[in-house]
Amino acid sequence: MSASRLSANRLAVIAVNTFRESVRQRFFLLLSLAALALGIVAWWLRECSSGALQTKFVLDAGFGALAFFGAVVAIVATAESFSGEIEKKTIMAVLAKPVWRSEFVLGKLGGILGLLLVFCAASTGFLMVLILWQHMATGSLPAGESAEVGHRAFVAMMACGLVQWLRCSVLAALTLLVATYARSSLLAVTAGFAALVACSLRSLACDAFRVTGPGWARGGAEIVGVLVPDFELYDVADRVASGGVLSPGYLAGITLYTALYVGLFAALAVFCFRRREL
Repeated sequence: MSASRLSANRLAVIAVNTFRESVRQRFFLLLSLAALALGIVAWWLRECSSGALQTKFVLDAGFGALAFFGAVVAIVATAESFSGEIEKKTIMAVLAKPVWRSEFVLGKLGGILGLLLVFCAASTGFLMVLILWQHMATGSLPAGESAEVGHRAFVAMMACGLVQWLRCSVLAALTLLVATYARSSLLAVTAGFAALVACSLRSLACDAFRVTGPGWARGGAEIVGVLVPDFELYDVADRVASGGVLSPGYLAGITLYTALYVGLFAALAVFCFRRREL
């Protein structure tokens, strides 16, 4: 049954239900525990380094775990939530109500983005607690000017967590696009990991074709460079672990970059799903 117009209330209901169902999934709990365990192991192994290198070691391992497990959550949660509804035929009961297909797609995306936000925020917060615990254990809590430097470091960590959430959001939207026409959740998950590899290698591949490829390959590289997001732009963990900060200009630019791709993939997902036979 069709509704008269798009409803923010219906979108919110679908998003909240998607969030709740995804949180209850066993894989989400296991991945969350695995990410926390890796952070604890990194903190325990920090003695392999000395001084400031201990903090860098913990941050490198922690943000590496966040990037990896966040990508897995983005792909699996999106594919299971969307394709699972189709495989179990529960989507028919939803669409029998006054709900548009576009509301279903956007609501699903909203719920997954909320799930990823909680995951990234919790992982970043836990990492900050480990760093603070390390300073307390070594008696090296900053004071005076050092306290201001420490404050900037924690702000940079929160900004890095935000960037990782933006990266996962793009991946979730891209996986959702695939799921709108994939016939199974397994195919959607496989395509999602393929998209992760493509986005991670996008800059390297495009540069190689621009330099050594024939004319038609260079033109194709330009097109692919526009359509495929560049995940290298989100690789800021090493800079933060080394004591650097993320400028407001970079954060604003990467947020706009993410919003454009999420909006594009969401619009294409709505377009594809409206024309899919269930």
